[in-house]
Amino acid sequence: MNADRRFDWGEMSMMQAQRPDDGARLRLITAADVALGVSEMGHAVLARVVRPAAADRLADPLAKFATRIRPAKRRWLTQLYRDMLGKHAPFMPEAEVYVPSLIATLLRQRMIYSRLAVDPAWRPNVFVEGATAVEAARRDGRGIVLWMLPQEVTALVMRMVCHDRGWGLHHLSHWHHGQSVSRLGIATFNRRDRRIEDRLGSRLMMTETDTTTALSQADRILGDGGTVGFRGIGWAQRPIYYPLFDGGMHLGLGAPVIARRSGAALFIVSTVQTDDGYCLWFDPIANNRERPLDEVGQDFAARLERAVVAAPFLWSVTSRQWAPGAPPVPFGKRQRV
Repeated sequence: MNADRRFDWGEMSMMQAQRPDDGARLRLITAADVALGVSEMGHAVLARVVRPAAADRLADPLAKFATRIRPAKRRWLTQLYRDMLGKHAPFMPEAEVYVPSLIATLLRQRMIYSRLAVDPAWRPNVFVEGATAVEAARRDGRGIVLWMLPQEVTALVMRMVCHDRGWGLHHLSHWHHGQSVSRLGIATFNRRDRRIEDRLGSRLMMTETDTTTALSQADRILGDGGTVGFRGIGWAQRPIYYPLFDGGMHLGLGAPVIARRSGAALFIVSTVQTDDGYCLWFDPIANNRERPLDEVGQDFAARLERAVVAAPFLWSVTSRQWAPGAPPVPFGKRQRV
């Protein structure tokens, strides 16, 4: 952790600082929206005329084609991947393998959304590890806090599992949640995704001016023995920095804070892609009041590193939560170079 970043502020002020970027700075439309619009039309057609297994097999050749027609993006992703991994590269796939495989993962995620839009009852193959511990905490009447690693697919798969097992997930979210970061994309693509997700669970909405209401709702839900989901992402304006491979990541600690305030059980949730679907892990993490919150954050960062090695193609190196070198850039400030 950075020496000049000390964990010395109050728990509540840290939770209240977790807020999204100002929507007024968003562009009306971006070049990525054009590509997203074309691909979404293709996914919609595939969802209606092609069986799920056949559509899944198309992801890899489509991803290879996408990397060939966008060489500048391929070079940028390749360089960013190498800079981030540094000396850890021997444990990871070559960049030439990682880039198209990451794009294939993103395509599969979009295919899942398109399939659910046509058939809300459809599910990919998902094997669940750690469900017994979650059920035990529920039987004890404790609330459940699910703290997701920032992987592609994990949030959507977790929503489906919680819905199908009757765990009643309430997920903290924000108004521009989704694939697009433009105002037009938020109003179209992201809104469609949110409608699909809201069939699978409830949403606790945060805004730029009010995070306290959603967090208070989460407190009440956990007090009643309910389930609340947090994505491990750096909304905090004063995040704590942790090393990640040859770079750094920044992390808000709202999930462990609210879990210990309510006495809820805390689980780190991660995903591994299998030959025919996904494996979703619910891993309990020690979060008693005697344990420093900074240590809980270090535990999260260490588990993220292990998850990246285990499932590299679910880890998007372009995320604004981390950066090569030290210190990492603040959330929302990353610039393409």
